Amino acid sequence: MKIAKPKGKPMTRAELWRRLQGRALVDGELPPASTPTPTQGLPSPWYVRVMLGVAGWIGALFLLGFVGAVFAVVLRSAGASILVGGLACLGAYLIFRAARENDFGTQFGLAASLAGQSLVMFGLFDSFKFDGASAFFIACLIEIGLALLMPNFIHRVLSSWAAMAALSFGLSKIGLHGVAPGIAAAGVALVWLNELRWISADAVWRPIGYGLVLALLQIAAMPLAGEFDWLLSSAGRNGWLYPHAAQIGCSLIAAVLLMSVLRLLAREGVAPASGIGIAAIGATVVLAAVSYFAPGLAAALLVLLLGVAAGNRALAGLGLLALGGFVSHYYYQLQQTLLLKSMVLAVSGAMLLGARAALNRWLGPAQEDHDGYDGHDGHEEQINA
Repeated sequence: MKIAKPKGKPMTRAELWRRLQGRALVDGELPPASTPTPTQGLPSPWYVRVMLGVAGWIGALFLLGFVGAVFAVVLRSAGASILVGGLACLGAYLIFRAARENDFGTQFGLAASLAGQSLVMFGLFDSFKFDGASAFFIACLIEIGLALLMPNFIHRVLSSWAAMAALSFGLSKIGLHGVAPGIAAAGVALVWLNELRWISADAVWRPIGYGLVLALLQIAAMPLAGEFDWLLSSAGRNGWLYPHAAQIGCSLIAAVLLMSVLRLLAREGVAPASGIGIAAIGATVVLAAVSYFAPGLAAALLVLLLGVAAGNRALAGLGLLALGGFVSHYYYQLQQTLLLKSMVLAVSGAMLLGARAALNRWLGPAQEDHDGYDGHDGHEEQINA
């Protein structure tokens, strides 16, 4: 949103707040201005932060290598591995709390936490003799706890991704591997469709949302590399869901995609029975049907839709990259004929072009908002809100 800047004098905070109120973007009283402290300065250049991060990883790896050489006995006992790994994760949590703005400290803590998690997982799976689904479900609960508690963006992204991946593997072990894509898609939609509700805890839910997106795209890509028979137990191979796992996953993702479209239509005040509503729902149904022939297409479209709806360029970029990857893989796979591939791609492209033409006809051409521009010496001065 762009708010015009008055000529001749800078806009004060009170004036900006009144203009935002006039456009129904904010309400209530003007929040108090934060007072900068002497320690608040300009952020370090990116190359300095990268060097500090690399130094943190090198220092952590040397320290962990030394500890591993001295206490090699830890790996001989599942209980000792879990204990030492838990202590490493606790130490990483304390580092994160004490060095929030220190790149060296946060990267050191991240490396220590990953090493600690590796020890915990080694001890956990060793206790269960690397068989059964229980270890995967326990690992999922551990990663959920770390995603919620560790005050670090990258750590939360990795932990939420690992939690969803462990849940997917656990479900595969018990013959429910077709259910995991639907759970991942529902989690992605829940986070990014309710972004404003989580705004007070944005530091927690935003990285978790990115982690769930990565997990969804990974799970959607799994059938493209095979069914991972080496991971499945006898229950997974012999279950009634096994022959239909890919179709069940596509159906669940398509259902979440359709519900997301309905939710976004309601948010914009568009009735499902209106022309725009019918066009949007019809295009969604057709594209969901196409995803049965091109696995992963519905997942990529869901991420792209949520990214555009939230105005999140990173999320939309992930959706576009995933969409290109899934379409490219579909085109070059050998399980289907070129005629069928051409028909699927042609129908998908025609639906997208038709939807764009229909929206342009019903909504009219996009109009630039000139209210936020005020010419001043040949240039526009803007305040981004």
